[in-house]
Amino acid sequence: MLKRQNGVWINGTLELLNDEIRFSQSRLVKSKAKSNGASWSVPFKEIADVSLKPGTLSEILEIEAKGVRIKMMTVRAGEFVERLKAAVASS
Repeated sequence: MLKRQNGVWINGTLELLNDEIRFSQSRLVKSKAKSNGASWSVPFKEIADVSLKPGTLSEILEIEAKGVRIKMMTVRAGEFVERLKAAVASS
């Protein structure tokens, strides 16, 4: 599915920190482009929406911040998403 949409498959770690969410790439799985290691963070106060959409074997986590929608494929992320929503609501 990602390949059909010209997406990039990246394994990584998504962490909830004190005031932000941070992604760090662990390895590139499949891509037409070379990558030097993706890493980004978003402060909770900049997050406008968080949603988890069920799929067949995985879920899609969507985070909207500053008009940009970040989509990530996850597995069994319900508890993590609830903690993220609580952190965003309290910021």
